[in-house]
Formats: sequence, structure tokens, C-alpha cells
Amino acid sequence: MSGDSDQINLANATPAGDAFPLGPEISARPFVVAVMGLPGAGKSVVARAIEDQLQLRRVCRDQIRAAMSPRCNYSFIEKRAAYKGVLLALEINCMLRVGSVIDGMTFSRRRELDRVAEVAGRHGVDTIPLLISCPPDLARERVARDIELNRHIAADRNPETVNDVLARWEAPPEGTLVIDAALPAAQMCRAALAAIRDSIAAAAKCGPPRRRLDR
Repeated sequence: MSGDSDQINLANATPAGDAFPLGPEISARPFVVAVMGLPGAGKSVVARAIEDQLQLRRVCRDQIRAAMSPRCNYSFIEKRAAYKGVLLALEINCMLRVGSVIDGMTFSRRRELDRVAEVAGRHGVDTIPLLISCPPDLARERVARDIELNRHIAADRNPETVNDVLARWEAPPEGTLVIDAALPAAQMCRAALAAIRDSIAAAAKCGPPRRRLDR
């Protein structure tokens, strides 16, 4: 991904029209996309493309934490409070029958992803895990660049954060969609959107998708 990838023009990043149906046409029911991956993988770039092209509401833990704690100390308590805010926003969207894309979380701990699926499943909404798979060295390089350019909302991120996440990383569930983070930003977004489209189409052929994630 290039250094200015956060400035990507999403209108040109993903196909549209009859060849790539957008939000209301791609699925008759709302769904949740949980974007997973290391810090620096490009989760927010992909999440913004999903928000824009699939007309989902982006629920970002980093933004919720910043709104809750303008003078944030980045403590465990503040992080957990923001996570609870994510779950509340997700539940509200589900009650409104609106799809969501979860951003700003690594989902390194499986129980956090399971909790998202549980909240969504209570309202008949299915969860699609999407992993942005990034080599650790590339993730550290991107985080360092973000610090240099002061372009990430979470000021507690640093290259060592990548190591911390790796140390607690748990394998994602079977069936998780995987996108290569080393792709150029526009190509990565296209791949993510195509994978989501294919997943929904395959589930539609097999009948109602399962609401619980496979272990």
C-alpha cells in the first residue's frame, strides 16, 4: 500500500453498477462485516470502502473511544468502554435492520469476535469475518509511517503494538475471508468487496447462513 493510501479515492477503488451490485441489491437482509488484522494492515482503508460501496454503517472503536474520552489515557478501562460502545452501536444498527462494518479492532482475541456475532445473531443478522492478512514487518513499517505523518486517531499505536497483538493472536474461525494486505490499496478494496459479494451469494444458494461462527 502506498504512503498516501488513506487518501484513496473510493469512487475509483471499487467497481459499481450492474456488474457489482451495491448495498440494497447485494443482500435482502442486513449483515455485519468484522474487519480483522494487525495494526497497520489497512483495516480502515478496507472498512471505508465497504462503508462506501455496500452502504453499511461503519462502527469504529477508535472513533468511539476518542468521542468518549477526548483526553484519552489509552487505558484498559477506556478501551473496554469503547468496545462496549461498539457492541451497543452494532445492536442499534441491527434493531434498525441496517448493516454494519466493524473497524478499529484487531479481533486478536476470538471471544471479541464471538461477542459481535452473538449480538448480531440475536437480531437475525449474520456476521462475516474478514481478515486483512499482513506480514508483521510490513505492519510495523506502516504503523511507523502513520506516527511520522500523524495520521491515525489512536495515538497509542507504535511498532511494538504489532508485537503485542501477535503475542495474543488467536486463529480466526473457519470460513474467514482473507485478503492480502500487501496488495495496492485499490486492489485490496476490490478483493475485499468481491469476497463479501461471493460469500453472500454462496450462502444464498445454500439457504439461510448460520449465525454462529464455526470454531
